[in-house]
Amino acid sequence: MDGRDVSGFIARSADAVLEYIEAMRYVTDPPLGVSVTGVRRCAVGEGYAVLHLESQLQDASGLMLMVDGDVLDEDEAGFTRYDEISRTIVVRPPDAVLDMLSVSGTKVSVLTDMGFLIRAVADFYRRYGDMLALPERRLEPSKPEYPSGSSPSAEQISAVSCVLSNGMSYVWGAPGTGKTQYVLATCIRACLDAGGRVAVFAPTNNSVEQVLSGILKAFEGDGLLCEGIIRLGIPSKGFLEDHPGMCEDRHAQRRVAECMRSVDNLTEVMAERCLDVLEWEVLELRDEAVSRPADADGNVMLKDNPDLLERFRDLLGVFSMVPEARDVAVGAVRRDLRDVMDDLVSILYDRERPAASIEEYDHWSDGDIMSEIMALEREAESLRFRDTRDRIGRARIIASTPQQFISRFRPKGSEEDPRMELDVDWIFLDEAGYCGLVQGLALFTNGVPVTMLGDHMQLPPVSVLDEDALHTAAERGGRLSDAFPWSMSALHCEGVLSEGVAGLRRRFVRSDNPCFRLTSRRDLTSSHRFGQNLASVLDRYVYRNGMRGSSEGGDLEIVCLDATCDHREGRENRGESEAVRRFLQSERPDPGSVAVLTPYSAQVRLLRRMVGRTYRDCVMTVHASQGREWDTVVFSVADNGVVSRDVPFRFTSSETEVGRRLVNTAVSRAKRRLVLVCDRDHWMQKEGELIGGLLAEVPPDKV
Repeated sequence: MDGRDVSGFIARSADAVLEYIEAMRYVTDPPLGVSVTGVRRCAVGEGYAVLHLESQLQDASGLMLMVDGDVLDEDEAGFTRYDEISRTIVVRPPDAVLDMLSVSGTKVSVLTDMGFLIRAVADFYRRYGDMLALPERRLEPSKPEYPSGSSPSAEQISAVSCVLSNGMSYVWGAPGTGKTQYVLATCIRACLDAGGRVAVFAPTNNSVEQVLSGILKAFEGDGLLCEGIIRLGIPSKGFLEDHPGMCEDRHAQRRVAECMRSVDNLTEVMAERCLDVLEWEVLELRDEAVSRPADADGNVMLKDNPDLLERFRDLLGVFSMVPEARDVAVGAVRRDLRDVMDDLVSILYDRERPAASIEEYDHWSDGDIMSEIMALEREAESLRFRDTRDRIGRARIIASTPQQFISRFRPKGSEEDPRMELDVDWIFLDEAGYCGLVQGLALFTNGVPVTMLGDHMQLPPVSVLDEDALHTAAERGGRLSDAFPWSMSALHCEGVLSEGVAGLRRRFVRSDNPCFRLTSRRDLTSSHRFGQNLASVLDRYVYRNGMRGSSEGGDLEIVCLDATCDHREGRENRGESEAVRRFLQSERPDPGSVAVLTPYSAQVRLLRRMVGRTYRDCVMTVHASQGREWDTVVFSVADNGVVSRDVPFRFTSSETEVGRRLVNTAVSRAKRRLVLVCDRDHWMQKEGELIGGLLAEVPPDKV
């Protein structure tokens, strides 16, 4: 495998996807690749603004702020935290933007633009893609120490041993099998005990918080594990309130940058003043150098002219204030002094001098300027403890999304540039089946072991491109012939690293499973989350690996709301929407404990209109629920036998791979009760369907 070949292909793939999205942007509604959330009200405070959103954000990663047509990226806008319940997000943009936000009538929106993320991916692979390689294991982890309170199973012990002994590993397990609280937490602890540092990634901001919560719960009160964590990205309000010390302070980071820019400006003002005073000395030194006799090689060297060397040293303080002049002065002893002085005079006096025209500093004395420089440097130093770059340098555990790594970091050992280096000894990627290949593959530029955890029988990554069109283009050619990696999961990383692009294309076209020849894999088959009833159904229709549930907590309560709908134009099902509305009005569950899931956006829109303001934000697609869980999950299937046109049951039939994964994901979100809303007779009559299998577990009194 040649990293340059693979990275070049991924970069070209990004270009093709970006070109397609931009060409189709105004053909689709909403625009392809752009999610726009309106802001209905702005409450501006001292240095910040609270944006009250018109609707729920599906994910708080890769956000941008649009103010009257001007777009600010995540860093410029200063997104601080997001509160799902109140639908508010806090921003700390520059003062000029705050002034605009305080003006009534200013049009404000929060954007998620796939184009911005795709360009970041292309840039990363072009910069660092030649570092793609199979990882090496340099850290020798300590002996595993499991969380106290219960004993690990034989499967969990085997999984931990597998992870800590291999450079590439994958731990597969359904929800509740202990992937996070046993395997992942134990492996992280073993790396930390050995003096290492780790990075923990998950595909969405929400899943980052879920995995961190699981790790913290596993080793509650353990200072080594719980301290020294930095969580990058925009936290939810709840996570920020519970773990404020873990979240990055973007405001402090921006203030440090502002202080240092002010220091640079004031230093330039001082340099201009010094140059004005010493101008003649610099010019005289040049003229004196020209008048001196040359040596045998025709040069005038400082070492041969001690008096000029002394005068040159007296001026070094002035030269050091201008970076270009400083670089020339540092090498002066090795060059002809006449050339050096010509370069310095040109740099110092022929350049633009914007600082000299800042009238506000005219009444400041040199002492005033130096005092302000010192005050700004002290403020910056006091804030560095809260500054992200400094905190990353001290952290033992760095947690974020792969997209944050791509946008903000450079790989370990890469040539130094303005980005932060991800200096860790082990990388863990949770929810790997839901993470995109192009994002997950970037983690293999760091040269350290990569452990993936997840459940590849749940939803694959979300792609804005049509799956059928991608398969056709990958097989037959066309404008999207190289776009297929954007629809594949990170579990295919070994495939592209070992088999190259051609092998990856074959796997995509044939819908082959991921390649795990070099990756050591272990399966976890016992789930404490599932009762025996749900576990047996999922094992029969989905996992087929001997999945077992827990008898301690009892079976999951499964209820059916039998809802018929005798007229459907598309994916909307009014009968099911009315059944959901009646259920919520009757039960009145806490909005934070219930989710209403459905496969289709059209049914989401209808349900939100039907359920009222209290439960509006509880309604979402199954894709949006990935990585989350609720006490009660209401699943509106939407599809039934009545429709005015022939519509395949792609997202509900377990005869299709995506349908099997989607239904599995939906029902796996329920901790206590699953409410199936569907045409019961229709689904019970369909042979071999997961939904029918679930309905068979519903007691007669629960229909």
